[in-house]
Amino acid sequence: MLPWLVLLCVVLAPSAAFLLWSWRMSRNDMALMRATKTTPAADIAKLPPGSLVEVKGRLRCAAPITGDLSKSPCAHFAATVERDYERLEYDASRKASYRVRRTACEHANTMSASFEIEDDSGRATVLPEGAVIEGIEAVDRYEVERDSASKGAGATDQDLTLGRRYTETHLPLDVEVYVLGVVGKDRCIVAPEADSKGQRFLISVNSEEARAAALGGRGKWMLGLGLGSLLGAVLCFGAAGWLVWSGLHQVDPPPEVLQSESAW
Repeated sequence: MLPWLVLLCVVLAPSAAFLLWSWRMSRNDMALMRATKTTPAADIAKLPPGSLVEVKGRLRCAAPITGDLSKSPCAHFAATVERDYERLEYDASRKASYRVRRTACEHANTMSASFEIEDDSGRATVLPEGAVIEGIEAVDRYEVERDSASKGAGATDQDLTLGRRYTETHLPLDVEVYVLGVVGKDRCIVAPEADSKGQRFLISVNSEEARAAALGGRGKWMLGLGLGSLLGAVLCFGAAGWLVWSGLHQVDPPPEVLQSESAW
């Protein structure tokens, strides 16, 4: 019983910490969005560097890039190719073999291009380097491997490829976007300094209202799960301490074992 209680503490305590930290970050994001007023795009150039700004408008990109998988023009993309495979492994004595399913990343690439955000007042330039980008799902497909002999990077002759998953998210052209960032020295919207507090750099295809609703819903279940995990960790820790204090974690050997030992 005691080892299981200790194991549950080890699992629940970090889970609670992560969930509560995520809830706090979601709450801070919501507060920052609410506290930042929307600035007309044309007024960005008039603000001093370091000013936190929020801009809403349509994405315009004069020099778009092409998505690795979608082959579509965009201002940003993040593409991955993952291979599902089974690897033949052996036990310690190498007398029994079994197959273990694993996933390996064969390709990962992220690229961004500077763009402008346009509203009724004019345009402002956005340099997306370092931003948290919430784009659209341009590619999400799974292809079963027809040729089981197909190998990937790091594969062995005994690996059996099952299939590959292709995913890509990107910022399409001429879409409505929400941008939260700071004014740079060149009067563009950029990422805040590394040591800045209370500032974020976010580019999203979701509206401010949609993001606030999503953050609110996500924050509620993160808080609930976090508090539940914390309570479970405390209870498991208390139960383990009580078992040690009471000595119940020590199991007496069966009487027949004691008799056999005394006979010797």
